Amino acid sequence: ANNLNGTIPIEIGSLPNIVRIVVRDNSLAGSIPTEIGQLTQLKYLYVYRNSLTGSIPTDLGRLSSLENLSVYTNRLTGVMPNEVCNLRTINGGAMYSLAADCEEIECSCCTRCCVDDSCADV
Repeated sequence: ANNLNGTIPIEIGSLPNIVRIVVRDNSLAGSIPTEIGQLTQLKYLYVYRNSLTGSIPTDLGRLSSLENLSVYTNRLTGVMPNEVCNLRTINGGAMYSLAADCEEIECSCCTRCCVDDSCADV
């Protein structure tokens, strides 16, 4: 934890060479910015254990290099976008790990489902 609070700034999309975003175990609020979808070199996105709200942006489906996406223990809701599911290795993509709160986010393509910060492989 870095004791971060506030929101993830939309300016993050202007860092095209970033490979890893690790902001887990903080107090970040607001939504996951759609601008993260511009980070085409991104391989790891760890935003778990925060207070993020809203839905998973379909723009994350543009992250063709993404290998690991962990969004559990937040306040995210809705459905994991098909665009993100298409990044899974079983669909020909690079993503081998996708963890979410499966009670709040309908996720047919998750590799790990989490309930109350307890995760299990699916």
